[in-house]
Formats: sequence, structure tokens, C-alpha cells
Amino acid sequence: MAAGKETARTNRADLVQVDRALQSSRDAGYDLTAAVGEVVDNSIDWGKASIIRIRTETDDSKKKVERMAFADNGDGIKAEILPHVLSLGFSTGYGSRKGIGRFGVGLKLATLALAPRVDIYTCSKADGLLHTYLDLKEVSEGRQKHIEAREIDGYPDDVADLMATRKGEPFKTGTLVVWSRIDRLEDGGRYGSANRERLQELMRFLGRAYRRFIDNGLSIELDDRAVLMHDPLFLLPNKRVMKRFGEDIRGTVIDHETIEIDGDEVEVTVTLLPEEFRHYKGQGGRAELAGDEFEDLYIPDNEGKISFLRQGREINYDLVAKMLPYGKQRLDRFIGIEVSFPATLDEYFEVRNVKRGAVPVSKLREELRQLLVKPIKAARQEIRRHWSDVETEERASNPEHDVAEAAVARAEKTTPRGRAGGDMTSEEEQNLVEEKLEEVFDEETPEGEREKLRARLEELPFSIVDHSWPGKELMQVDHRNGGAIILLNQKHPFIAGVYSGIKALANRDEAEVDPADAIELARRTEAALDVLLIAYAKAENMHPDPEEAYGELRSDWGRFCSTYLRQTLQEIDD
Repeated sequence: MAAGKETARTNRADLVQVDRALQSSRDAGYDLTAAVGEVVDNSIDWGKASIIRIRTETDDSKKKVERMAFADNGDGIKAEILPHVLSLGFSTGYGSRKGIGRFGVGLKLATLALAPRVDIYTCSKADGLLHTYLDLKEVSEGRQKHIEAREIDGYPDDVADLMATRKGEPFKTGTLVVWSRIDRLEDGGRYGSANRERLQELMRFLGRAYRRFIDNGLSIELDDRAVLMHDPLFLLPNKRVMKRFGEDIRGTVIDHETIEIDGDEVEVTVTLLPEEFRHYKGQGGRAELAGDEFEDLYIPDNEGKISFLRQGREINYDLVAKMLPYGKQRLDRFIGIEVSFPATLDEYFEVRNVKRGAVPVSKLREELRQLLVKPIKAARQEIRRHWSDVETEERASNPEHDVAEAAVARAEKTTPRGRAGGDMTSEEEQNLVEEKLEEVFDEETPEGEREKLRARLEELPFSIVDHSWPGKELMQVDHRNGGAIILLNQKHPFIAGVYSGIKALANRDEAEVDPADAIELARRTEAALDVLLIAYAKAENMHPDPEEAYGELRSDWGRFCSTYLRQTLQEIDD
């Protein structure tokens, strides 16, 4: 047979086994949020909609979502385009870098991932009301071989209200997408996800992913509930915040930088959430972050996550390995991080058909990581500074010295009794306690806080109370019956600059500690302790005969420090 000559008999195969290809496409990797996102994207991209409504319908047990409807008031779909909308690979904007969509497979794959049938009803000014559909069962049985668009008289009765205003006036144009016979949204039993949780996550996803569109006037509803915008950076107005606090509280921009790539810009923004959200509360020596109090504001979700926006639409909100200095820390929930880029830079963020999980390529990731180091460290330091201020304010009513005080009280049982204040009567000692309470507290202090401190001062031989007053005095000591009440001046540089920082660090969880900050504080503490000893020597040096005046004092100070410290460290170690 001559080369290139065909025989009379030729074997052939279809390019695509349609029914099997469509069945296989059901495993394209779309979960509920990703699938719904594709429909919403189309309403924004194709229809320029200002209203998007989503409705779910469950079976009688409420454990299975069987049907979902998506309605918008956009421009509708033209007759010549409608038959192709459910055809794999077709897109009016295939490869476009101007809109949210790009690949022409999103709507089809998203639908098939959850439901074997989809119906599209659309009304445009030019063509009126049209309908088309795709049904996998009919395809597999050979009953549907083409996708056709036909004129119809109206929307299905049970979802027609979605295509009208609240006053009942029909949308002049718009599109209605209905997923039927949904078979992949059922409560997952002991180890699966409940639909209630899925829909809650969907509500959060919609408010966060389309925040910029909602801020610009887009209305999204899920089961007749308005989707409220959520900005992880807290730079956009938040109705939940205004309802809780009665005012529009916004985050603070720590840094805003741009990276230029091929003539386009990647914008990187780091913010610090408002102080009202980030009080630090201690309990029993262990600390909890008050962000958990504001669950409806989704603050804990921020912990170490980065929001990636493509064309203003979030396509990834997750942890990205090696992007944050010293890794994720729990206090990062109070930091907002956003990376925004145009669709023209998709390759640099490895954007795929399913618009989620975007991660920068290695070289860009390293540049972003370096760019984030300073603002993240600055934000963490500011959070810790604020916590230190809050803790200082609360110390008078929340004793921070109880470990040492209790250990000293036990050690006092075997040490020589002090002589200062030994001749005080019970009444004089009580008057001293009341005097200290008046000095530390004001008239607005709850009586319960006064009583707690009063009990400490009456019970313990030596008590330390945090207080503030002007001047260079480090502490004030009032002796009574072999013991003392010690007021520490929180305004003194040793307390404010070193001691408070150590106490704050001691209350942190290991995961929240920045090693560089801890080392820096240790160095400051080492120098400060040296200065403390030198300052004492200088104070002795002010006397012409320090050995005669202070020799015994110095000896007793060292002896009792040794005794008390051994007892305290033993109890801490135990």
C-alpha cells in the first residue's frame, strides 16, 4: 500500500463521549461556595445586575437541599448566545482579562458538580423571555442531543417572585438559573458537613468575596436574608459594627504598597483592626483573646489568613505557607492582609478554572513575604502595646503579683519577723488599708473590686499594688506590723518600659510570641536589671558613710531575696 493512501474502511471515534464527559465533569472540584460564586460572577459580568437573589429548597427532613434558584435583574442573555451558555468551553469573554470570568467553563462545571439538571430563564430587551436547559439524565438516555433556546410565556410559578421587586413589579430584564435534583448537598452524618453549616459559610463567603461590589451598591440575598458585606481589613463600612457600637468604626492602615509586574500593579494592604475589637483579657493566669466575643464580626477568621482579590472579587482567603514573619500567631486575627491584582496577572498567581486557592509563584511570594515583614511586625507590636495599656488599667482590680505574694507569705512563716510598724494598733492598721484603697481607687470603682483588694491587704503580710503617680519614685512602701503595702509606680520607666512588658509576655501563649520581640525584651531586661543594681549603689553612694548606714540593709535585702526567690521559683516549677 502506498504511503498516505487510505483504505476503504476507516475506524472513527467521536471527539467527546458527551454523556460520560459530562458525568466526569461532576467531579471538577467545586464545593457549594465555589459553585454559587460562578453563578454570581455571571450575574455581575454578563448582566451587570444590581440585585442577586439565591433561594434554597430542602426535602421534608430539612437535611437535603434539593433545589436552588438564582435570580438577577441584569440585562439578560441574547437569543443567539443563550443556547451556547450551557455548552462546555463557550464564553463570550473566553480568555478575557477584563471581567471576573475567563475560561468559559465555570457555570457548567459548577452546576454539574452539585446538580444533574440546570434550567436558565432569561429576559432581554431585544428577545423577550427565553428558556434553555441541560439534563444529564436526558443526555445519557439519548433524549437530549442539543441545547436549544425557546420562547416561553413566564417564569415557573414557584420562583417567579424572585424576578420581581418587593412591590411585585416584574424585573424588566434579568436571568433566573435553577439547579434541580441536587444530589450533593445532604447532611454528612457524624463526619460530614451539615447543610446549616454550609449555608452559614455561604453567607459569609458572599459577604466577603463580593464586598467591593456590595459596597458599590450590589444587593445579594440568600433565602430572603440580605448578605451583609464583610471586609477582613475593616476599611469598608460594616453594618454589624454600627449596630454593635453605634458608630462607624474602621481599621487603621499600617501599610499600603504596590508591586509593578509587566506594567500592572499588585496592591498590598495591611491594616490593624480597631482597638474596640482587641482587648486582651486574663483569667486565672491564662489569657484569652477578646476577638472571640465578636463572633458575628468574623474576627477569629483573620488569624494568619491573606485575602487575595482578582478584579475586586476575592478568590482566596486562607493561610499561605511562609508568607508571615515567624509564622501564624493568634494575635494575627486583629490584622487584615489583602493582596489585590488584575486578571492580566493570573499566571503570577496561578489562577485556575475554579477561582479559589490562588497562590503567588515562588519569586513573587518571596517578594510579598519580604514586603509584609515590617508592617506585620509593627501591627503585632501595636497590639501588644495596647494590651499592655489595658492590663495596666486593670491591675488594681486584677492582682498580677499573686504568685510572689503567696510564696512570700509562706516563706514568712520561717523568717525573722520585721520590726517596722510593730507598734501599730489594729485600728491604725485598718486605717492604713483604707487610706491605700482611697489612694488607688476612685468613686466610680465597683465596690466588689475594693473588697477584693481589701481582702488581699488584710490577709497578706506583703502586698504589691499597681498604681500611678507623677515623679521619679519607683515605689512607695508603708510598713505595718512586720509587713508592708508596696505601691508600684506604673509611670516609672523601669515599670512602664521593662517590667510591664515582661508581665505581658509571661501571659502569652507560646504560639503568640514573636521570638525576635522576646529576645529584644530579654536584652532590655538584662540591661534594666543592671541599671537597677547600679541605681541602688548610687543611692548608697549619696551617703558619706554608706557601709555604716546601709551595710546591714544590703545584707538583709540579699538574704530575704534569696529566701523568697527560692520559695517562689519552687512553686512556679511545681
